[in-house]
Amino acid sequence: MIHLDRPTREEFDRWFALSAERQAKDRAWVNGTDPETERAQLEAMIPMLLPNGMDTPNHAFRIARDETGEELGFVWVGVAPGIPADTCLLFDIYVHEAHRGRGLGRAILERMLDSLKADGIRNVVLYVRADNAPARALYKKLGFAEDEAPTETRDFQMRKSLSEDADNRTHTFERQHVVVDGLPTSGTILDIGGGGGGIIGLIAGERVIAIDRLKEELEEAPAGPLKIVMDARDLQFLDSTLQTATSFFTLMYMGNEDHQRVFEEVFRVLAPGGRFLIWDTVLPPRTNEDEDVAIFPVTVELADGETISNNYGVRWPSEGRDAAYYQQLAEAAGFEVLSRRAVDRHVFIELQKT
Repeated sequence: MIHLDRPTREEFDRWFALSAERQAKDRAWVNGTDPETERAQLEAMIPMLLPNGMDTPNHAFRIARDETGEELGFVWVGVAPGIPADTCLLFDIYVHEAHRGRGLGRAILERMLDSLKADGIRNVVLYVRADNAPARALYKKLGFAEDEAPTETRDFQMRKSLSEDADNRTHTFERQHVVVDGLPTSGTILDIGGGGGGIIGLIAGERVIAIDRLKEELEEAPAGPLKIVMDARDLQFLDSTLQTATSFFTLMYMGNEDHQRVFEEVFRVLAPGGRFLIWDTVLPPRTNEDEDVAIFPVTVELADGETISNNYGVRWPSEGRDAAYYQQLAEAAGFEVLSRRAVDRHVFIELQKT
């Protein structure tokens, strides 16, 4: 019989050091770098991911023990940026070498999945090295499916639904075709939430300062922009120093309570006459309480005719958000609305600091 226990502080420190070491080696293999570089990046990211250490909300750290209390391994699951609130990421699972070959990895994961399901978690996502055939096979036996990936990929994302009605809780809107126009042809652009797909950085390259709260998101963004870990609610720029700011499908990931502060901060750092360009979703009020996750497939059309497709998924706020909502926030911060264009389920708003 396997028990999953919350670790003591000493156990957590020992366990977490081992986990960080293993993850640095895996990331180095995937990224073609060295473990020292990846370890330094992890150390910089951990305070943002786990501000309260083992007591950080929405993260579970568990030591696996047998009936005698002997430690068998450990597992870590928790929330991650860019995925819906009812989805957990399996950060790590480990079986001590002396106990391998007994099917304990599967038993530990099954117990953890049962616990997550009981807590209302609907989906679990994990990443696995492409060369780790035994782990990939185990995950597939447990119902994880690999997302499509290029043949040369060095790691796979796998996901599993913990609920038979998981699909019923997700509402996928019609695909949006978004044209990115209106960007200045010269000068610096501050891109709010420029990590992940990094569309603005992809278009304007080195002219972009891409900021994001999470270093990991910036690492995934295309090369070219200057990338800075920064919170849009507290921009580290002097007053009236920038000419252009952008937000491309970023406000949808923020809570209503943060929006006004972001608009005020962007207004502060823009010079008089500076523009704030916003592309984002139009969320109707949620009428079905069982559908609380909204998925927005988006195809972005670039100036050269190239297209890029992404899916943006968020927890669906019950009150909804439309173009008028964002305009009200902008005007309250002091912006003048130069133009507003709503197409299907997305909006483009051009603001100016007067």
